Amino acid sequence: GAEEREWAAPAEPSVATQPTRRVPWRSFRMGFFNDKSGNPAYILAEKATSAHLNGEPDWGVNVDMCDLVNSNFARHGKDCVKALKLKIMKKSAPDRQMLALIAMEMCMKNCGSNFHLMAIAKDVPHEMAKLATAAGVAKEVHDKTLVLIREWAQQIRHPHLQDVYDHVRSKGVRFPPEVLPSDGTANAGSFGSPPRGDGSSLAERAFEASPAVSAAAAQPLYTPRLTTAEIIGANLEKMDPADAAAIRAAVAEAEAEAEAIRKEREAVAEAKRKEEIFLKTIPEQVAKDPHDHIKEMMGGGENLFFTVPHKLVVGNPARLYVNKSRSDTLRGKHNVRFFAGFNDWKMNEWDTAMIPVGSDADDYAYTEFEVPELAYGFNFVFEADGNFENSGGDNFFQEVHYGKTKEEVEKFLRDKAAYEKDLAEATAECETEKYEAGMRKEGVPEGQLEKDGRVIFKTDRGVKPGKVFMMFNKALNPIGGPGGSVRLHVGFNKFAQGFEQELIMDPVRGAPADPENEWYGATVEIPPTAYTVDMVVSDDSKENWDNNDGYDYRLLVEGGEGNATTEDWDARIQERIVYLAKMREEAEAAARLAAKERRKRREAAHREATLVTRRQQQHIITCDPPYPKAGDEVKITYHPTNTNLGMAQDVYITGGVNRWTHETEAIPATAMTRPTEASAFVEFTVKIPEDAWMMDFVFSDGIGEGATYDNHFGRDYHFPVEDSTVEKPPLHIAHIAVEMAPIAKVGGLGDVVTSLARATKEEGHKVEVILPKYDTLDYSAIENFTEVTGFSWGMTYNRVYHGLVEGVDTYFIDPENGMFQVGMIYGTDYLEIPLTDAERFGFFSKAALEFLLQSKRNPDIIHCHDWQTAPCAKSYWEDYNAYGLSNPRVVFTIHNLNYGADLIKEAMTYSQASTTVSRTYREEIATHGSIMDNLPKFHGVVNGIDPDIWDPANDDFLPRYYDETEVVAGKAAAREALCSYSNIPNKDQAPLVGIVTRLTTQKGVHLIKHGIMRALERGCQVILLGSAPDPEIQQDFDMMFHDLKNRYHDYMCFHLYYNEPLSHLIYAGSDMILVPSMFEPCGLSQLIAMRYGTVPVVRRTGGLNDTVFDYDIDHGKAEWEGMKPNGFSFDGTDDSAIDYALDRAISLAYDKPSEFRALQANCMTQDWSWNRPALEYIEIYHAARKPY
Repeated sequence: GAEEREWAAPAEPSVATQPTRRVPWRSFRMGFFNDKSGNPAYILAEKATSAHLNGEPDWGVNVDMCDLVNSNFARHGKDCVKALKLKIMKKSAPDRQMLALIAMEMCMKNCGSNFHLMAIAKDVPHEMAKLATAAGVAKEVHDKTLVLIREWAQQIRHPHLQDVYDHVRSKGVRFPPEVLPSDGTANAGSFGSPPRGDGSSLAERAFEASPAVSAAAAQPLYTPRLTTAEIIGANLEKMDPADAAAIRAAVAEAEAEAEAIRKEREAVAEAKRKEEIFLKTIPEQVAKDPHDHIKEMMGGGENLFFTVPHKLVVGNPARLYVNKSRSDTLRGKHNVRFFAGFNDWKMNEWDTAMIPVGSDADDYAYTEFEVPELAYGFNFVFEADGNFENSGGDNFFQEVHYGKTKEEVEKFLRDKAAYEKDLAEATAECETEKYEAGMRKEGVPEGQLEKDGRVIFKTDRGVKPGKVFMMFNKALNPIGGPGGSVRLHVGFNKFAQGFEQELIMDPVRGAPADPENEWYGATVEIPPTAYTVDMVVSDDSKENWDNNDGYDYRLLVEGGEGNATTEDWDARIQERIVYLAKMREEAEAAARLAAKERRKRREAAHREATLVTRRQQQHIITCDPPYPKAGDEVKITYHPTNTNLGMAQDVYITGGVNRWTHETEAIPATAMTRPTEASAFVEFTVKIPEDAWMMDFVFSDGIGEGATYDNHFGRDYHFPVEDSTVEKPPLHIAHIAVEMAPIAKVGGLGDVVTSLARATKEEGHKVEVILPKYDTLDYSAIENFTEVTGFSWGMTYNRVYHGLVEGVDTYFIDPENGMFQVGMIYGTDYLEIPLTDAERFGFFSKAALEFLLQSKRNPDIIHCHDWQTAPCAKSYWEDYNAYGLSNPRVVFTIHNLNYGADLIKEAMTYSQASTTVSRTYREEIATHGSIMDNLPKFHGVVNGIDPDIWDPANDDFLPRYYDETEVVAGKAAAREALCSYSNIPNKDQAPLVGIVTRLTTQKGVHLIKHGIMRALERGCQVILLGSAPDPEIQQDFDMMFHDLKNRYHDYMCFHLYYNEPLSHLIYAGSDMILVPSMFEPCGLSQLIAMRYGTVPVVRRTGGLNDTVFDYDIDHGKAEWEGMKPNGFSFDGTDDSAIDYALDRAISLAYDKPSEFRALQANCMTQDWSWNRPALEYIEIYHAARKPY
């Protein structure tokens, strides 16, 4: 029976409370005595076992016996390990360490592996495991060892396992996948959770054998528990010298690492102590005499300023000293003012006179201030005699320490502002809720609600505050189907806070059940502030609703508002705040999702725009491979027959790299080769440099003077290069304009400036807009609006403000002469003030250039717009280019040629590139006297629309959202709402023709009138929105409306004014839009209409010709643009011309409605955003900067 007993190793005598280590006896004894060979391992095991079982005194291990075991280890290693394990468990701590060293020697000499060593290490103290592993790794690590490490981690949670792992890793060993724990942590540096600390784990019980080992286990990793001599002792001298050296090296490494860690911790502790002293003594530091501060700082050295303390700390005082002698602006000035604020000028902005330290005007001055708890940065400038020292326009900045980060502060302030807004809104709504109690209770029944002679709603105990069982009679109601589920949606006080409870109603047991009664019930919690209970029901899926024909189900609460105390209403306010926050979070989540979808659509459209641009030049030039990479050798193929070089016998290629800016890589004019004599194309092979991100080419029929060139109308030919070793630098573009949507919009100019700026910024470029600071600006649409700098010029001081408009950096110039504080953008020509619009905008144009100069901005492009900022072009080259503002080139855009012809001609002459808003409009005005002399650099670029503003999938002016997949349902809902607003019946079988326009001669008023009559004669409905600046035209349309109303009262309506929400409804609810303009530089109505699935019917002019492709005849033209036909067009100006287009559109809608709906859906899929125009403008910007 001895085999089945358990034995216990005696505890250390000095630790009476230590639990004993219990190990199954059978597992040792059976293995030792089955073999009769009598090898030394058996002798050792037998003696050890006998000694323990017989209670005999412990016996030592002499070197001879160890040598005897060692010599036979190769043949009987397993038994030796078991014997040693037994002895190790019985010995005191020093003896155990000695035995562990013997085990190491045995394993290393005879196994070449530490497999057995790890078996021993499972049951020895921490230090043995560490040394054993170090020694074993010094020799060799085998997969079996790693398996043991993994099992060790998973089974016994060894406290020193990180030591083992780090030693293994330090030798460059990574665990093979087959030995990793299931959670993959082995290679990550963690083997599992630490010991539980309750004495229950195998390792903990084993390591509690002595106080010395327990104390060692509590030390940090790699801190030696015993000295090298104590651990190794004399036994190390008996080992193989190489093995002994390995052990010494491992211990020395551990000691050195421990010493480094100790020093690091001491340094951290010392730094922390100094930091505590610094923070504690800040008030004392700041209170010192200013002369002492200057002396301590050694006069501030070469710095303009310094602070005390040297780091600004939240919630503490501070001083800032300025050395006036270091500034040309401040030197010699006695009076210096200090303008400052925190957090990018958003917090605690102030200004003060600085205090002189001495009497010398070139001496120091200082100011003292408190750093707010919520500060993350300190912004400041200095001023003397109206001139600012402002770090070149960037303002000075000092970081604030020991507070919240910028992101944390901004989040805190956002949350605080949102809470305050919600609190104000909730308080106001609850006050309204109380105030309107009488009105909201009118006509509301008490006790129960009856309808059509039957009780529909009732309760079990009346309608009182607290819990009531509300019952609903579902009989004769299809909601939920027969016996289906019913949901009760509950609110109070006329749904003041929307749905406040949503409950599943169950059949009421014991209630009457007959054709007139089918009762469902749920428990409703009525608050003391309720004076009505409001209810609607739905099926379980919330697809079908019963809201009492729009009147909701409502019952009076007994006692009404008199049940509530002030505390109850305060609680109601807090509930309302929670409700508002939830609504806001849901709206933000929906907005994020919608933005993500818009981003995806925009990216897809951008990719398509890039492909179309590439396809449109394939008949002239191609590159093989089509998407070249840096380092590639590519073949350029050119088709001269499709260009102005069609008659050339020889064709020469001239090439460059990176927009012609590469200093060394260039292709001089070189003859291209024809594959055969009959080939119509020529070829050239070139290797792309590794640092190329763009290849540039032009072609000619000769070299030098007299040669004819094809340079792609001044833009050159380009191929983007991938995988360049350098980044493509962004352009810096500064728009100078007098309109910007939505903050200062009069016409389409404002839309273009904002949309083009956004689109080019999204392409990765730096974009800024400079605008007058009108007193009519819509400040609600400007984010972070603040004054940032100023400058004296033009006999006045000009303040400069900055803000974000639609995400674009925008600067506002505000001259103190008041020329933009006149209550309008245009119109001063007719006011009793001395300045005309031309004079005001001429001043602004030059002030904008002065701002660029004084703020040390040097953009790549100055883009000026229309006659208002046309003076920028000439002034730049005559007054600024040679005086510090040397980098920019000028691009000028004509939006409307009807005004300021002389200024436009001047700008066309001085600009390096010019544009107008469509290709056809460019051709139409090419012979104008302001333009004809500068045609080669004049380009037509079709405007786009902002798809985020004009988006039927996210338009709150519509009764429902829709996209091209829901075009029929979405437009049907919009049409229903439009007809209702216009007070006409919705005749959905008849096409609806919409018109949104200014009623002017330019817009073709005679054709509009005829088109209205033609549509009505053909049974269409017509809705017009527009007004006329000419009173005669306005009166004419007013009379026409009254006349037609008598004959077509159910088919037409005129809204003779402008209404933004109604325009959205007309674009969405109409089947077709009529745009018969006499001339139209670009036109937005047709683009917006297509975005909403409305088919345009237009006259072929300007941008209308470039964007509308006739359904019957323009298939090739549409394909060239990567699109399909999208509308109907006509050329003439008489009645028959418009009839030609309008009749075809109406007939398609009547005769082939499915094809017409498909045409509407196709319109919605077309990209008329700024994706392609932005790419074209970027090419023009680069063309303007060409070095030749």
